[in-house]
Amino acid sequence: MYLSKPTIVVFGSTGTVGSEVLRQLSKCNCFVRGVLRKPTRKVPVKLNGENNNITYIAVNLKSKKEIKRACINSDTIFLLTGTSPNQINYEASIISVAEELNIKRIVKLSAPIVPNNIYVEVSDWHRKIEKILFETNIDYCFLQPHSFMQNWERNTFSIKYFGKIFDVMGDAKRNYVDARDVAEIAVKYLLSNNILDRKRIVISGPEAISHQSMAARISHVTNRKVIYENISRDEYMYKLTKQAKLPVWLARHIIEIDILAMKHPEPNQDTVTTILNRMPRIMDTYLQESRDLFIASKWKVFFNH
Repeated sequence: MYLSKPTIVVFGSTGTVGSEVLRQLSKCNCFVRGVLRKPTRKVPVKLNGENNNITYIAVNLKSKKEIKRACINSDTIFLLTGTSPNQINYEASIISVAEELNIKRIVKLSAPIVPNNIYVEVSDWHRKIEKILFETNIDYCFLQPHSFMQNWERNTFSIKYFGKIFDVMGDAKRNYVDARDVAEIAVKYLLSNNILDRKRIVISGPEAISHQSMAARISHVTNRKVIYENISRDEYMYKLTKQAKLPVWLARHIIEIDILAMKHPEPNQDTVTTILNRMPRIMDTYLQESRDLFIASKWKVFFNH
């Protein structure tokens, strides 16, 4: 596909996956343009003599003119603007700009297909964006990962200070994939010399894990008893919106994907091995790397008592 060193624009460059895409591309034979939402935003890869293929640009995603300035003279887009009610409008504008500029390729981070009898609002947003991209002549692929291991960082407060995981999932299991594996897959397709052929690429991690098992694993790495407490949906919504201060749409999404896992069992094997020709990262190593996130500092524990 590429006749020369490609220029890749990375939207969502400060996010969990996007920042890792940027880091991995910084070591590749390409030019990388990371998009920031604000000029003051801390960059994921600092500019220095060793990363001279990276540049950054701040963009207001409400402005198609600014999006166009970010994408001009580029070959490929990594499309991820961050999950929010504005996502459809933002990504539709980026796709429209890509058409205007004759950009060759888009790799979009999307969401798994949901059965017709189950509604997940965020998945519905992704399907609408996919339809917009389908109606263009751009070469693209959709990356459809299951839950990220890194999403467990949302639960650190209750684990740190109460030794509990609260949820509504019962004994259902979720499949988790490391965001770094997802980023590596994204980089593979961003740099591929083959036509992407509008593929859907389902990305699953090595196993499906219950919350009971997660409590035991976190107990092991923190050397502190952690338990899973199954609560009602109303109580969980209260905890997410009133105590954790999450926006209603995000709290609703967290509950919807848990209900999805209960009604539609998630895979218990990975697709990473086939895609990358190597084994995927596992949950236990992620927890070991991240153990400090789940342990309260002594002075905070004392203060909260």
